Amino acid sequence: MHRGFTISHVKKESPAAKAGIKAGDFLFKINNSFFYDILDYHYLCSGQRVLLSLYNKKGNFTEIKIKKKYDEELGLDFFSPTLGPIRRCQNHCLFCFIDQQSPGMRSSLYEKDDDYRLSFFHGNYITLTNMGDLDLKRIVRRGISPLYVSIHSTDPVIRRKMMGNVAAGVILEQLKKLVRGGVEIHGQVVVCPGLNDGAVLKKTVKDLSLLYPGLKTVALVPVGLTRYRQKLAPLRSVSPGEACSIVEDYSAMQELFQEQLGTPFIYLADEFYILSGRLLPPHEHYGMYQQLENGVGLGRLFLNEIEEWRKSALPSLRRKMEISLVTGQSGGAFLKMFLGELEKIRGLKTYLHILPNVFWGGNVTVTGLLTGSDLLLGLSRENLGEVMFIPSVMLKEGTKLFLDNISLDFLAARLKVRIVPVNSLEEIRSFFVKKVIPVTG
Repeated sequence: MHRGFTISHVKKESPAAKAGIKAGDFLFKINNSFFYDILDYHYLCSGQRVLLSLYNKKGNFTEIKIKKKYDEELGLDFFSPTLGPIRRCQNHCLFCFIDQQSPGMRSSLYEKDDDYRLSFFHGNYITLTNMGDLDLKRIVRRGISPLYVSIHSTDPVIRRKMMGNVAAGVILEQLKKLVRGGVEIHGQVVVCPGLNDGAVLKKTVKDLSLLYPGLKTVALVPVGLTRYRQKLAPLRSVSPGEACSIVEDYSAMQELFQEQLGTPFIYLADEFYILSGRLLPPHEHYGMYQQLENGVGLGRLFLNEIEEWRKSALPSLRRKMEISLVTGQSGGAFLKMFLGELEKIRGLKTYLHILPNVFWGGNVTVTGLLTGSDLLLGLSRENLGEVMFIPSVMLKEGTKLFLDNISLDFLAARLKVRIVPVNSLEEIRSFFVKKVIPVTG
């Protein structure tokens, strides 16, 4: 058991910083109690008065009393997000995206965590296959909620096969224990044709609906397959016809759940609607948009942004300008709609580039998985204007790196264009107004 951890960073103006705690100090007791992971840490630090027992870099012992607001964070960071070892995945899922990655990428992209603490703090999806009754009881006792769980099927035989783990067959019992303990759960089901679709999927959804409202939402997501599936189990993508059937069948079930539960309960990833050629549901359908991580409602949020764009006055440019927009194939239809709005700006010429994902291949079409090499390959001979806007999701959070480790600066130099990552359409408007072009009126 670990007893104490070294502090990696102290946030400015935080209670800990004001108390004189510094990076490099070793914290080993909170309120005279040992703590063994991030859950213990947050639990013991939640009160208004906290006693910290530390050793500084010189090895001198000290105790510091801190007064703060209830549930206010101390402002301490540690070298591990969980404090101590991260629980690793013990599964061998037939559809695991990490197993389908190109060799030679940064090491963090091959790491398989399956840790309920990361699920709670960061929204990571976990499978529960590496957890026993003591873990479930601890989650309930500590009030660890919400959790995000990869379910895939409630049929024990099917789930064991899909996940390559004999411990995977008890998922329904595990979910029931957590829900009875007051834990809120959001689930996902990766739909693999011929494995967990059809009657198996309908039974899974029915089983899970009986756990509402503890099991709050369930997302259905089409399996993602890359060109790097050598020596892996044979799987195929969801076809347009199958996507049509899924949208029809589960739209009807959503209406039924809306009547019975007051919520659609199950939500379909945008890819199903795009693949089937169907319109996305209205804004109200998505509630609090709690399944964005699974690509549920991203398209609708973008359409909402377009509506907001239309409500505001257009920038009036003092000079002519050419810009470009880049997106993946699944985002093409949405960007074409926005292109129509940009064309209303006098003096602005916009080029839209909808790129295939050559790096991953297979049925990967989402914008966030486009790599620097995809952009180099697809744009080297294209007119890009003087500024090119790309979605920030293409880059590793907090960095200028694409998934294939190509840097934003390197790409800009090769393409000879200024590249601006953006999180929203409003950032494009702000760029026009504040940074590049003065506006009149």
